[in-house]
Amino acid sequence: MLRFEQALRTAPGCEDVTLPFWDECAGLVGRPSVGLRPHHLIPRVLTMRTYELDGQTIPNPLFSFKLKQKIEDLTVGKEQHYSKPEGYETVRYPLSGMVGTQEDEENTKIHNARFSDAESERLLNVNVTNWLVTGPRHIPTRQGAKPPSDTTSILARYLKCLDTDTYTIFSNTTSQTKLMEKLCRERNEGHWLMSLESPHNGIHLAIGGFFQQGEDGTNADEIDDANGDMGDNETAGFDPIFFLHHCFIDYMFWQWQLRHGATETLTIDEGDPGAKVPEGGILDLPEGEQLTMDTPLPPFKDMVNIESLGYTYGSGSLDKHHAPILHAPHVSVKQMVKISSIFRSKHKGSFVIRTYAKGPGCPEPIEIGREPILNRWNVSQCANCQNHLEAVSMIPLDAEMLALLLGDDWEKENRTVDEIKYQVEIHARSEKTPSNEIRKRGKFFFSPTPLVGRLVPGGGLPAILKPPVFNVPKDMPTVEHLLRNKSFRVERTA
Repeated sequence: MLRFEQALRTAPGCEDVTLPFWDECAGLVGRPSVGLRPHHLIPRVLTMRTYELDGQTIPNPLFSFKLKQKIEDLTVGKEQHYSKPEGYETVRYPLSGMVGTQEDEENTKIHNARFSDAESERLLNVNVTNWLVTGPRHIPTRQGAKPPSDTTSILARYLKCLDTDTYTIFSNTTSQTKLMEKLCRERNEGHWLMSLESPHNGIHLAIGGFFQQGEDGTNADEIDDANGDMGDNETAGFDPIFFLHHCFIDYMFWQWQLRHGATETLTIDEGDPGAKVPEGGILDLPEGEQLTMDTPLPPFKDMVNIESLGYTYGSGSLDKHHAPILHAPHVSVKQMVKISSIFRSKHKGSFVIRTYAKGPGCPEPIEIGREPILNRWNVSQCANCQNHLEAVSMIPLDAEMLALLLGDDWEKENRTVDEIKYQVEIHARSEKTPSNEIRKRGKFFFSPTPLVGRLVPGGGLPAILKPPVFNVPKDMPTVEHLLRNKSFRVERTA
């Protein structure tokens, strides 16, 4: 971000320009009421098509960017839907930027004509707000009952990642999910951990076209063909809002450093799976090599303290001095649900892993998990993607959520978590299907069926279910209760 700011200052008349950060949590912290939320969560300077400057109306350079040359979708096949020509202008939710073929361009023109600038701005703000503040959805009202913990909203995840003790967990979802699973399997302990990568991905998808309904019913109708540039790795950096989002991520990184005494150096846990070079190697680093602060990546080690680089951040909503009132709520995990066997190569572009649950105490499904996956159109062209093909969603269930799903007296009535029924939704980009020429939102639903296996001793832990081997296709998600080590096979229903 500093290098980009320095590049901006080379433009005539912009020698003192400063790259701002978009404070994504401003107006939300400590204001849970819907009526108290800001009407324009995204600063209007980012969403107005034109801007008044020195008495003149000019095209707003922060509204969109016009490509100086074409970009090409290298997906194998006849149609490259994500190619974009020279002169293409970036778009955000609810608009579509799919113009790779003549048919795409015609459909996109019709779709985008449905929305005035004012309506587009309103819908974008509503969608981003819903992603930021909406916790588990479809929670039934129970008089006097404490609601389940919010582990799904981006705001809760931003707050939680600031509480993370170690740099490796804070920095990436691989380390986060591996440790959560390890604690469950080896100690039978459930802990909700959070990396900065997850809420970062969520904002990309919120702006880039992925719908999120609010618990209060706002944004009720999904806009199927929304397809913004921030939602894809290949084009996100062309949208001017990308840089203000990443300045906020840099601000979050600095706030974490201030809270954890890590302003001068970062400690990399040598036992962390995310701290080793993955299969296939990276650049000149061989597979399996331990990453340390001395691993060649100049000048990374010298950039730990941003103040030594000559910059810092102004006041923000998550500043350290707010820490006593900003800690994420403690989640006492009673069960950990792992959704896995979801492979990036099966889905073109980004997607969301949504998990729903219902049980004897709650016959209507509750959205308990919402994991944003920022993905490429074609992962075969991305070495890093090949090393992280499997997408995983870890979902902590607290006592309040179990009481909702199984009933308040579920333990007295000898009910078990096995009675919870799950549904996994892969919420992907719209695309044509062989059986239907109409472009549809790529949603795939799965529901779990218990595997029949045999119980074996688990070294002092609860008995572990050893399921028989099934020829389950790779694109079928797996659902597991980690604290009881019971696996479920997931069968496609629609």
